[in-house]
Amino acid sequence: MAKLALCLALAPLAAGFVAPASVSAPSALNADAAIIGQDGIQAPVGYFDPLKLAEKVNDKTLLWFRAAEIKHCRVAMAAFAGCVVTGLGVHWPGAIDMSGTTFESLGQGGLLEAWDKMPFDGKQAIVAAIGGIESVFEAQKPHYVMGGTPGKVRLTGSTKGALEDKYDADTLQKKRNMELANGRLAMLGMASFVAARMTEGAVPGLTKLGFAGDYAGGLPFAPF
Repeated sequence: MAKLALCLALAPLAAGFVAPASVSAPSALNADAAIIGQDGIQAPVGYFDPLKLAEKVNDKTLLWFRAAEIKHCRVAMAAFAGCVVTGLGVHWPGAIDMSGTTFESLGQGGLLEAWDKMPFDGKQAIVAAIGGIESVFEAQKPHYVMGGTPGKVRLTGSTKGALEDKYDADTLQKKRNMELANGRLAMLGMASFVAARMTEGAVPGLTKLGFAGDYAGGLPFAPF
């Protein structure tokens, strides 16, 4: 089950590396500094926007970039942890469908084959669950491009997050930076896993760990 989180990490990663506006960013975006803050601008990279995307989009799109980055960070962290756990032989007991397909069998073989072995109904259920979570996230008021906070997920009508009553502003920003730093590393890690599984020698270090570039399935272009 855990290894199936890999499929979520195959979403476009590029938007995840767009940095928010900083004091050195274009002045038209400085008005959003109070909303986006300086989250993610940290050593050793600092402000990172080599494609100058922040100069080509409006403020709402920049907020959308930040929300996309946070989503990709969280998915990639879950996926990376799932790959490690499954690689250590940990899996749910029993079968995943009425035909007797076991969770153990999904974790055997290459990294990407787990999704290919998944029964079609199971794939549909996973996609439906993702859609439901995304619907809840996008339906929250205020929306993150209309005064809300990118990345904040609430399951109640309160506008406060669970951590806001526990930590002060400086501690919250530190924890947000930690999440972004770990998430960006996880995205790079998952991209390396996929590359090493699909192209021989793409990541020499992983090749030595048994990542053969011989995957012949439909991912990521034809998941079904």
